[in-house]
Amino acid sequence: RMEKSLRLQNADLLTEYNLYEADLARPKVKAADFHGKAAYLEQRALPQQVARLCTLVMLENVDADGVARYPVGICPVLDPASGETLVDSKGRRSYTTSIAFGPSIGRNIALAYLPQEYCEQGRQLMLEYMGETYPLEVAAAGYGALYDPENGKPRS
Repeated sequence: RMEKSLRLQNADLLTEYNLYEADLARPKVKAADFHGKAAYLEQRALPQQVARLCTLVMLENVDADGVARYPVGICPVLDPASGETLVDSKGRRSYTTSIAFGPSIGRNIALAYLPQEYCEQGRQLMLEYMGETYPLEVAAAGYGALYDPENGKPRS
């Protein structure tokens, strides 16, 4: 799931963020009325979302003692220049919503909502885990599979 950048309900898809920020918006809005339609149309009308769910990869996972770390759980995402946790304009702090090792690409992969100004492929960030920091890179701003992005591999 992580290598394909697939979102998981109640882990990556949270009520604090909208479908546009999760990169799950649909190209059309149905004509029929539905619960939340007004809010959805309001979010759709924004020229740019406040935050975006991005796919990140850990560039290095070895701690100061030389031990390889494979983080789990919720970890803060930091600005490498300031060392501070990223915070969007609505005051929401950036943290990993999911993190796991991706065997097909041989790296730890994380999903995290980042403030829009940090959502660019190749952007360098930091992850805080067990009191140490590890370098991260934005591999995909929004939805973007790291493994087989064209879905060319046969399905089993």
